[in-house]
Amino acid sequence: MATVRINMSKPEEELADKPYRELSFMEKVKSRRHKSSESTKAFKQFCRILFTFQSTTQLYVFLVYILPGLFEDGWTRYWMKVLAVFLCLEWLINYFCTVLYSTDFQKTRDSPTVHMKERWENPPEYFESYASESTLSNGHATEVMNIQHDNGELPFTFCDKCKIYIPPRTHHCDICKTCILKRDHHCYFAGTCIGFRNQRYFYVWAFYSIWVGSLGFYFTVEYLKEFYSPYSWTDFIPVVAFYRWVSGTENMSFHIVLLILHLYLELMCAIFGMIYFSGQTMFVARNMTMFEFVKKIKVKSKNSLNQNYRSVFGDFWALNFLFPMTILFKQRENGITWDGLKIDYNSNHE
Repeated sequence: MATVRINMSKPEEELADKPYRELSFMEKVKSRRHKSSESTKAFKQFCRILFTFQSTTQLYVFLVYILPGLFEDGWTRYWMKVLAVFLCLEWLINYFCTVLYSTDFQKTRDSPTVHMKERWENPPEYFESYASESTLSNGHATEVMNIQHDNGELPFTFCDKCKIYIPPRTHHCDICKTCILKRDHHCYFAGTCIGFRNQRYFYVWAFYSIWVGSLGFYFTVEYLKEFYSPYSWTDFIPVVAFYRWVSGTENMSFHIVLLILHLYLELMCAIFGMIYFSGQTMFVARNMTMFEFVKKIKVKSKNSLNQNYRSVFGDFWALNFLFPMTILFKQRENGITWDGLKIDYNSNHE
């Protein structure tokens, strides 16, 4: 018996084979989106590699060179090392929690609005059919969905891309290609969306980025002023410093090259940490997200400042700045229903 094999080419391969001028308008849009997605993934990997490099090498030069060189007293040097390790660990822990905690709105078989591990745990009264007393002509049951009743709660909306009903404050991310629960923004440095489950870690990560960047920059400058004598200002360019080290310049060692590179990384870390920390402070205090702020969606919260912070961090929210308290203190909100909050989605339409 003869077999027929058909090779089906992917749309991306077909677009790659065609010259750009011969593509239609929609094909050009798809081609640009595909290239943008690839560049975004590459930038995400670059940022993660850069973060790993900075966190490890910066802690190394601090413990081995900077602190022993700047502090002669033994106890002062000891406690400064403890502080450096503490700041680095807090920075790393909150970064990994930001990246690893899933923020997507998971679709379930029975209802996209209920997160249950077992089917029989779903209360049946939560579900209604489009036509509760009728069936389709082919004998199959009608499609089942979750209908929001007029009980004062914020309405659900339908995502045309994910084909599911999503709760209020949940929005689709074209980069992550999924709906994000309480979407704040897509962080290119972390390579993930900031939403309901990881906003608390992103907030603290930005807080410690300020300390790691600013203190690191200050002590690096003090060490270079004390132990490094550059020939000219060009020696503070990382590429030039690396070349002088490779060529065997007398006063250029490898850890000096690392310190010069760290100057730029630490300054960038401190600046972006201040920007994001100040922004998150404003958004959390007002119980709104960056997405709602950018889209000019009016959000009115009747809750107090303490309630808004507990909504993000859980009880005793200030302790999260010392150590992540996810296990001990859960978030009071579930990411689906929002007490004391009114959102006007039509406010950004003139």
